[in-house]
Amino acid sequence: MRCRELLKHLSDYIDRDLKGVRCRDLKAHLKDCPPCIALINTLRKTRGVLKLQPKASPPSRLRAELRRCLRRLEEAG
Repeated sequence: MRCRELLKHLSDYIDRDLKGVRCRDLKAHLKDCPPCIALINTLRKTRGVLKLQPKASPPSRLRAELRRCLRRLEEAG
């Protein structure tokens, strides 16, 4: 596996959804690629920090406008 291919499977690997040969190949690549190791570690840290942030909620005016748009779409059918 090359760095470019690793990027295609990065999210699945971080989420532990990557299985089989691809997972094995990615792990083998990581043994010899410090830049990819650094990338994965940075992504894990970033995701961890983001999970600690409070959930954002859209302003009530935006929610009301979205509801109106959805109703119009439903009525247009």
